[in-house]
Amino acid sequence: MMIMDITILLWLVLLVLNGIFCQVITLTKQDPCTPLSAGNSSIDDVPAISQALITCGNGGTIIIRAGEIFMIRSPLDFRNCIGCNFQIEGTLKVLDDIDYWEGKTAFFLMTNVVGGTFHSLTGSGLIDGSGQAFWDYFAINKTYERPLLIQFSNSSNIIFTKIKLIDPAFWFIFITNNSMNIKLSDLVLSAVSTSQNRPKNTDGFDTGECSHISISNIHVTNGDDCVSFKYGSDYITVNNITCIGSHGLSVGSLGMKPDHPYTVKNIYVSNAKMINSTTATRIKFFPGGPSHGTVIVRNVTFKDVIVDNCDYALQVDNCYESNVTTCKEYPSAAELSNIRFININGKTSKKYDPNIAKINCPPSGTCDITFIQWDIVAPSGNSTVLCSDYHNPSGIICKGATSSASFLFRNSFLLILILRVGVSILMLPHPPSHPQGFSLFLFILYCCFLFYFFLSRKTYTNFMFI
Repeated sequence: MMIMDITILLWLVLLVLNGIFCQVITLTKQDPCTPLSAGNSSIDDVPAISQALITCGNGGTIIIRAGEIFMIRSPLDFRNCIGCNFQIEGTLKVLDDIDYWEGKTAFFLMTNVVGGTFHSLTGSGLIDGSGQAFWDYFAINKTYERPLLIQFSNSSNIIFTKIKLIDPAFWFIFITNNSMNIKLSDLVLSAVSTSQNRPKNTDGFDTGECSHISISNIHVTNGDDCVSFKYGSDYITVNNITCIGSHGLSVGSLGMKPDHPYTVKNIYVSNAKMINSTTATRIKFFPGGPSHGTVIVRNVTFKDVIVDNCDYALQVDNCYESNVTTCKEYPSAAELSNIRFININGKTSKKYDPNIAKINCPPSGTCDITFIQWDIVAPSGNSTVLCSDYHNPSGIICKGATSSASFLFRNSFLLILILRVGVSILMLPHPPSHPQGFSLFLFILYCCFLFYFFLSRKTYTNFMFI
């Protein structure tokens, strides 16, 4: 009898524990938060979304439902997302209130977000920056400070995927302030003006002080840089990207202010298609001197890039947004090292035909740029690469200030040495066993050697006295 009582008691205990356990499981599996739109453009929907983030932001799910438009009349901050799942199937639309938004940092702030996933399961999710009003106003007021569309700041371990972004007032996406481990993929970015005013400064992706950022499977139509690697960018990969009408895949601009070094390193871009861009690839930096910072660009690779009707396939600009007088007085001392262009193919536009690239290296710095399988032609069928201060071209033939003549005149010691050797050969007494023109024959051989040597330019750096 006692044994039966104990057995019954144990069963009761198990039932109670099971109920508690099931209740814990039920609480853990929280229902998604689905904020409701007010359905009125005069009402700000940000408070409703913010409350959903407070309720479900810690590991929960927030759903912006399909068919609903949420008006963003104030900055939406996602700081309460800690491992949250933010699902956008409807539309987040910024109100184009010019006066209210002036000077604001961004419409959408990803500040101190850790482990969030922002995505659309159906691909219908849309973030609309209502940029047209801002572009039109900026055309008449260049001092107007426009907000970014999305800024990632001090955030990490984020996935941002399968969302369409349109018409930002300024840049689309800026990643900065020590953000890391962010994956952006399967995104469509579009900034197209319906007026005569261009969508200026609508950069696609700008990476600042951040590391280990992945950008893949992207389609961008805009009016400025497609991707811009700004100072502090480290270990950034871009793969499978199409850029239409942009200013290209750009390193920089760098060195604008003197208060800190400008370093960009470990950048890898592959499988890019550049269409109707002002330049497909670009490195841009300010001159030297006390008004600008030091510039270091290391370990940058552009691989498998298709150039389609771009004005330049490549531009290296050592005098960015500066006048010639300043750049001559304070030549850039930037360090460009291990910069590689691999399998770059296609055709430029007619704008600079036959010039397909312009490489102005830092006159007082280093310019370690290598080309492997560079196959770019202009519409005329010619392929001229304009160069200055690029003393050891590898994989291309330069035209311009890197010619042998200009190199020699800049290196007077080498020029005098070559002339003295030539004169000495002509003045050699010819042995009786050799014909009268033997010295002339040796001089011609010497000239042929010099011609071949400087034409190939394989060993320039061994004879540099700059």
